[in-house]
Amino acid sequence: MEIPASGTSASSSKSIKPPRKTRSIQACNSCRKHKTRCEILDGIDQPLIRCHRCKVLGAECSYQTMDRSLFETAFPVKSENNSSTCRYRSDPNNSPRISSAPIHNDIFPNLPHQIWSFLRLPRGTLDWTAPLEAIQGLMKRVSGTHDRPPPPIPNDTLEAILSPEQIDHLIAIFEHNYLPWLNFNLIRDRVSPFLNLACCVVASRHLGEGTRSVVAPRLQALFTNCVAKMILQSRKSETLESIQCLLILSLWVPVCGIDEGSRDGRLLIASAVTMAMNMRLNEACDLSVALRESQAKGEEVSSQDLLSATDRARLWLALTNVESLLCTGSGRHPLSKRTGSYLKMVALSPDLPGSNLIAGQDLRLRLLAELFDITEAGIAIRLRSLSDTDIEYWHDGFMRVLGSMDRVTRILTPLPMVAEFDGFYFKTLHIIERSCRSLILYHACLTARQHFVNSEIDNPYWFRQVRPRGLDVLLIWGKESVAVAESVLVTFLEADVRLLGTMPDYMFNMIAFASSFVTGVRFLVIHVGVDFPGSIERLLERTICKLNQCSLSSDSAAAKCSALITAMLKLWMDRMDIAEEGPRESSPPPYSLYSRRSSGHSEPGTQSPRTTSSGFFQSLESRSTDWSNPGLLRDTTFWNNVSSTHNVY
Repeated sequence: MEIPASGTSASSSKSIKPPRKTRSIQACNSCRKHKTRCEILDGIDQPLIRCHRCKVLGAECSYQTMDRSLFETAFPVKSENNSSTCRYRSDPNNSPRISSAPIHNDIFPNLPHQIWSFLRLPRGTLDWTAPLEAIQGLMKRVSGTHDRPPPPIPNDTLEAILSPEQIDHLIAIFEHNYLPWLNFNLIRDRVSPFLNLACCVVASRHLGEGTRSVVAPRLQALFTNCVAKMILQSRKSETLESIQCLLILSLWVPVCGIDEGSRDGRLLIASAVTMAMNMRLNEACDLSVALRESQAKGEEVSSQDLLSATDRARLWLALTNVESLLCTGSGRHPLSKRTGSYLKMVALSPDLPGSNLIAGQDLRLRLLAELFDITEAGIAIRLRSLSDTDIEYWHDGFMRVLGSMDRVTRILTPLPMVAEFDGFYFKTLHIIERSCRSLILYHACLTARQHFVNSEIDNPYWFRQVRPRGLDVLLIWGKESVAVAESVLVTFLEADVRLLGTMPDYMFNMIAFASSFVTGVRFLVIHVGVDFPGSIERLLERTICKLNQCSLSSDSAAAKCSALITAMLKLWMDRMDIAEEGPRESSPPPYSLYSRRSSGHSEPGTQSPRTTSSGFFQSLESRSTDWSNPGLLRDTTFWNNVSSTHNVY
């Protein structure tokens, strides 16, 4: 290599301008004061720039009074060429940085993970690198928005809304139907007004529609006001009662016509985790294990201290599990961290799950923690290059993760049948386990595809270049993904319908994701002309029926999930109608997520035109839709492989 003369180097250095430094912006005053995450999720082109936390809480945000040009300098402006949704995060004491879940709208320019192309959404509408977040966005759009609850009545109280008998009745409903999902017993003082309010807000789902329409909005308005005070005055509100209240409301949205845009479950659980860490609950597992070891050695240990440490450890483990659940498939990373001490606190034995309720709860806490640890490890894996070494390292990482998942699956599989208590909750634990495996497989295939597109070495047969140790691993994982998605729906159908409606709302995103995944596979296969035997259509029909049976109201998570799957199934049936009509000289009629036959009359010998409702989905035209990579479609061996032997179990 030739080294330039010093004079040449000097002159060239003068001509080259150093890169312009972007100005950093600190977190807003409120987030900096409370040492919480500060994010701008709605972009900088909004009329009034506010961070997400302040917007949800209705708090004053210092960003409102700042010069807009500061944000335009610090953050890229959304444009036609780069339509990514602005998603920025600021640390309380540092300049903002890009969030852990950036939106990559152009990540697949020719093949945007085509399994979702049947939706035909405008580019950049949803981020399918965070699939459960995208599904939640679809569910909100399909179900529409609701009116916000009325503002709270000044000096309103729970006792002013409900009688003592009604309060006791709703608390009993909560403890019977919802408390088992938490896997710990509530830690109560003699007087726990906020905790009673949280229980009543969630249990109000079970009131008659007439009563609920009057009581539930008022309960929600009161609780929203209380939550805002808890978060904004966190130092004064840091109590075990407040932490449990936020945990409960992060899992279940009150069904009283609330606009979900004003509520973020991850913000609530993150606030609860922050409070818990300030109260050093994250050290409770270590303390509980240390006290037990001391007691086993014969040292004197206060039974009250051991009980208190164990209860706090269970609460901390439940917090971390809930935060992991709400972050799974959303592209965000939980703030809380689990240490290995929970493995010692809840040891596995040959006699599982134990002979009492507490032992079963502890076992579910541990299994959930292990599942989320494994899932988070899998989603962190990336394909660095196409070298044999990096491909094998990438493959081995996923195989270790899937092997760890297999171990937990083996332990979990017999529990619904052998458990003396809470068999239903061990059964539904399979939904989470299957969904986590599905997300790991989805992420494995997506990261491989992402590397090809980002490296600009894309080709129709890209998947054939990823063959660690000669294995067509992407074909193997693709086939397994279909089987796992179907097993999620089968597990859901096998569960007791009387309790399914009480599932944490985010779990219905998992049901919708599995349904949309298998639907997308069918849309891909139909364009290849390869048979895809199975019972997917009946599986989806029965899933819709069961969702409707377990729905407690028209705006429940189950009802929204049912509406989305129904729309997708109708889209498939419309597509099949078009296929049966055969080729035409003109373009085939469009079909969309809400397509329906026109009620108007048609002339003899012609087909009735299809019209679409006012849904947000664009019309789909089979002639112009690029359903998949042409080279992949021509490779019938791939799809014959998928359709004939996709069940690898």
